[in-house]
Amino acid sequence: MHTHLPTGPRLPSLLQAVLTLAAPSALFPRAARRYGVPFTLRLPPAGRRVVAVASPGDLKDVFAGSPSVFHAGKGNDLLRPILGRHSLLLQDGDEHARARRLLAPAFGRREISGYRALVEEVTTQQLGRWPGSGQIRSHVLLNELTLEVILRVVFGATDPATLDRIRPIVGRAVDASPVVMVGMMMPPLRSVGPWRREVRDLAEIADFLQGQIDEARRDPELAGRKDLLALLVRASAEDARGLSDEELRDQLVTLVAAGHETTATAMSWALLELARNPRVQERCVAEIAEGGELTYLGAVVKETLRLHPVVPMIMRTLQKPATIGGRDYAEGVTVSPSIVLAHRAEEAYPSPQEFDPGRFLDDVPTPTTWLPFGGGARRCIGASFALMEGEVILRQILERYRLEPVGTGREWPRARNVTLYPWRRGRVRLTPR
Repeated sequence: MHTHLPTGPRLPSLLQAVLTLAAPSALFPRAARRYGVPFTLRLPPAGRRVVAVASPGDLKDVFAGSPSVFHAGKGNDLLRPILGRHSLLLQDGDEHARARRLLAPAFGRREISGYRALVEEVTTQQLGRWPGSGQIRSHVLLNELTLEVILRVVFGATDPATLDRIRPIVGRAVDASPVVMVGMMMPPLRSVGPWRREVRDLAEIADFLQGQIDEARRDPELAGRKDLLALLVRASAEDARGLSDEELRDQLVTLVAAGHETTATAMSWALLELARNPRVQERCVAEIAEGGELTYLGAVVKETLRLHPVVPMIMRTLQKPATIGGRDYAEGVTVSPSIVLAHRAEEAYPSPQEFDPGRFLDDVPTPTTWLPFGGGARRCIGASFALMEGEVILRQILERYRLEPVGTGREWPRARNVTLYPWRRGRVRLTPR
């Protein structure tokens, strides 16, 4: 067995960190061609080594590995200043298991089915504000739509004043560039420039969330509420250890930040692909008109997430030595399943650069070849909600509009926090049906 780390780029670690966040769709395939897979990146803090893996065997070893050995929280440390140390994405061990247990009831099959009506209602309201025709930046409009959905789901918020207050704050905070994300890990920078603004916005979000928590605790109707805040407050009261206000705030900001940006970005990519592929678009429209199960539309969502993964990589930091793909890795090494590379593997996806929803009609994707929501014990808890929401949004858009490309219809992925959205914000042209 091998004990040394694979080779990799020799760029300065800070530059590697920025490229990893800002241009993974370029960096990872280029590094894979030059060094093979796995390869090693050098990222801050000094001495950190991140090994990118992508083969099904390697991914299986990572996802099947013990959560006590493969820690996601330490691997995702870059998110700590934004989401807080108690975020589900940053917790490990018993703390993570407890938080996931408290959140899981909100994302069961029956609950997802119940949320569908709310998503349909909000989508109808938001699309009613879209222009009847003409060019739009779909990513901007879809962010407004999905933020409205998540605020209703998380807080049960319907009061216009409350919604008006939190919308711009959340928008600014989650719009952190890779430079801001990396700089937030360096305390001296937090008092200057864009980092100071980010700290201020995060403090304002924390104040807002604290107010919502206090109101929920006092609400005499709390027992009958179905929003996630109410569920967490009730669960906290019933749990022997309880959840502190800080823990509640961190989980809530994670749900809000991760719960709308990712879906909006994925659906923006989907609209771009539908506009560029009129036959695919019309097949979706025909399926919707039939009124049955939306199998092909669901395949469009899955293929969009394959070709345009919103989050390009996963991080696991080893707490003990581990063997992955026949290679031994020491404690402290971070192993990174590369979603970009796995989704472009020709063995799994012939002609991987082509948009072909038919890939997902006959075969169920395996957890080691299709992993937009991660895998193993850390698979995204909101995956089923996101897929449902995406199908609802696409169905209503296609019922109203015919989508046409602007120019070539192609857009390069651009980094926003840890997600990759279309460079020109998903420009498409709408014509009424």
